[in-house]
Amino acid sequence: MAQGDFTIFNKAKLAMLKGVHDFDTDNFKVAFITSTPVVAQASPTLSDYTECTAGGNYSSGGFAMTAATTVESGGTATVDFTSNISMVKHASNPTNVYAALVYNTSKSAQALGWVEVDTTGANGTTGLISITWGSNLFTLA
Repeated sequence: MAQGDFTIFNKAKLAMLKGVHDFDTDNFKVAFITSTPVVAQASPTLSDYTECTAGGNYSSGGFAMTAATTVESGGTATVDFTSNISMVKHASNPTNVYAALVYNTSKSAQALGWVEVDTTGANGTTGLISITWGSNLFTLA
């Protein structure tokens, strides 16, 4: 897993197959956390991780994800969110962001996966923390 790649929890894959997550109707958020998650976490939720302290441009619970679309073409299914994450840094923001955790607020904060933001957690107080999802959040082929 490289910094910036989206990693899906093993248990989230099973939850998707069992229909736990409905990308058309459920609400998803992205929370900044202070450590890198473990892909084999038994039943990952937001509460399994330490969320960065709210302050500055970061609110508790993180950023809302919007406009999930699901598409199947040629045997490949994709999930796309149009809400990229962008937080201008300043002195009141958290400075210990390691990862951005995507979780489902409609399903007891069950986590889907994460993007590693910074391997050191030393984000500083100037510049921008930005996550652009690309053409899709993830693909099942």
